[in-house]
Amino acid sequence: MRFFALLCLSLVSLGMSDEGGKAHEELKPIREWKGEAGAGVEKGPARSVISSSEEYEKLWKELGLDRSPGAIEFSTEFAVVVTSRGSGIAFRLRDEGEGKLKVMSIATRDIRPGLRYAIAVISRQGWQEVNDTKL
Repeated sequence: MRFFALLCLSLVSLGMSDEGGKAHEELKPIREWKGEAGAGVEKGPARSVISSSEEYEKLWKELGLDRSPGAIEFSTEFAVVVTSRGSGIAFRLRDEGEGKLKVMSIATRDIRPGLRYAIAVISRQGWQEVNDTKL
């Protein structure tokens, strides 16, 4: 009976993997920064792909921040920024195939004063398009 249970468990785990038994790798950002926009800032990008230092500097100034939330090496990385009035933001990444990446976000529904932001830094390696934006 124990052998049968182990056999079933092995078959189920094999069926849940792809590419000949290699487990599907969960995509995650390299780094994330989260915080609150400056005083008086009520609006920011709903979701935006940032692929240059100029765009990044414009973003954090637009969010009312005194300085950059963190360094990004745009030759090998890019960023996706989202804003929300909820207290929490989380990212979900999905490989759409053919070098296309879908970056989604989930925000809590506990609306409160102020604007929160989240920035996900992602490796450029293997990606040509992110959320229908060419890199």
